[in-house]
Amino acid sequence: MKVQLKEVLKRQLKNRNESLNSLARRCGIPLSVLHGWVNGVLPSAKNLHHIQTLSNYLEIPISILLFNTREEQSKSDILFSSEFADGERRYRLLIEKIQK
Repeated sequence: MKVQLKEVLKRQLKNRNESLNSLARRCGIPLSVLHGWVNGVLPSAKNLHHIQTLSNYLEIPISILLFNTREEQSKSDILFSSEFADGERRYRLLIEKIQK
């Protein structure tokens, strides 16, 4: 499986109409780390912990962020996905069409 962080990150920035500087400020990841990733540098042991932070900020699973694929536990179609916060608690709502 090929790491596709560069492509996914570029697509997310374009879809969100967000700059790399803005992303760095908002999620607290050093600009130099994000700049490297968007230019094809793979995460290292020193900055790997930022992958979870970025995944949470972008509201996408790590498997999509790194490999542009969703880990499937069962065959289903996600019809709707949303996350919201209630104070310090976060919730994710998924509506799935389950395949038989």
